Amino acid sequence: MKTLYIMRHGKAEEGFDKADYKRKLISKGIKRNKKIGGLLKEKKVSFDTILCSNAVRTIETAEYMADLFQFPKADIQELSNFYLAPVSVMLDTFYTLDNALSSVLVVGHNPGISELVTTLSGQLVDWMPTSSLMAIEIDTDKWEEISSASTKIAFYLSPKG
Repeated sequence: MKTLYIMRHGKAEEGFDKADYKRKLISKGIKRNKKIGGLLKEKKVSFDTILCSNAVRTIETAEYMADLFQFPKADIQELSNFYLAPVSVMLDTFYTLDNALSSVLVVGHNPGISELVTTLSGQLVDWMPTSSLMAIEIDTDKWEEISSASTKIAFYLSPKG
């Protein structure tokens, strides 16, 4: 069994005066990340690895989760190809993961992560809100089989509810 925890980054500052990938989290985003982190702690989850895009807001979100779950920040995989990535790019990365890993946190951007949830779960997810998280259980022992394995949504966490 593999589990993907698919999370959208926290709410970020407006990007009027800087490049999109340099936008930082704002206090609302940090607060919402704390809420989701607390809910995850209640569920007693853990991560074998953390993958995120190399945008500042996704790195900050991933680092917060790493701190909360005592995961070494130095082991977070900041992937330039995950910045605004389509599903195919993310899946190609997952296919190459070490099969010894069973639990992966992915922090990314819309629309890609919403499309990823839809692709893996078979349930339409139009737009994941900032800081929301979807846990998908995948009935396989091999990452390269996740597209064809049966899946189920284990839970959904929203900072708004």
